[in-house]
Amino acid sequence: MGNGDCKTSQSRGRLLVRALPCLLGLNITGALAEPLQACTRPLSVAFYTIPPYYYHGADSTEWRGIDRDLIDELARRTGCRFEQRFESRVRIWQQLEAGSLDLSASAIQTPERDRFARFIPYTTERNLVAVRSSAPASTNASTVLTDPALSLAITRGYRYGPPFDSWIDTLKRSGRVVEAADEEAALRLVTIGRADAAIVRDSAWRLVSRLYPTASLRRIDVGAPVIEVNLVLSRAQIGTGLYDRFNAAITSLKRDGSLRRIVDRHVSPDSPRAHGNENPAP
Repeated sequence: MGNGDCKTSQSRGRLLVRALPCLLGLNITGALAEPLQACTRPLSVAFYTIPPYYYHGADSTEWRGIDRDLIDELARRTGCRFEQRFESRVRIWQQLEAGSLDLSASAIQTPERDRFARFIPYTTERNLVAVRSSAPASTNASTVLTDPALSLAITRGYRYGPPFDSWIDTLKRSGRVVEAADEEAALRLVTIGRADAAIVRDSAWRLVSRLYPTASLRRIDVGAPVIEVNLVLSRAQIGTGLYDRFNAAITSLKRDGSLRRIVDRHVSPDSPRAHGNENPAP
């Protein structure tokens, strides 16, 4: 083999070494990165429309809500810096699973999500069914979850907890579910007659009644159980040390009454939700 052949072989070898990570689908930087144990960089946090947790004020375009205030308080108590962004719920879960997003809020814990995320409860919630006021009187708490002719508008990528998730699966099999980008869009589908019902949180009803005339919607309480609302942290990005810091901060928010004040700021004092157990044990 001549010198020229040697140089060509060496050059090809160097190219192969450089290209090997790409050929194997490896990201060397990402593969070597360990989950954060402290706030050594700004943390990405994503919000999505879900009143009263994250919503536009009636008199402005400014975003506000329980989740917004919670993240601001966590920044003060942990010393972490947050880079906030708005996303759809579908993209938030995709990014948490991929490790391209650090954390989000207003999350329901499920076994599937436990694979790639950790959860810290900070409040509780109950879901109701909203139907048009013109719906038959027979559409009530006893019949609404078993009516085979009823159509339902839901938020894409959202889990509602029992008994709603099994109800949604049943309606999907018969083509009776319409998916919307967010909760407000789902409720709008009900008011214009594109769907018969939507699922809404008890705490959101005050804001919902502002968006739509009270004659347009009525709420049906089907006796759904209380569910925990969680801060959700990516396992790929947030290590045990940093998880413990957030858990301790939320515990302190509950103990000194700050979390209660945050909730009351965005939920009507006469709402049953405002007097419930919004501060479950961590």
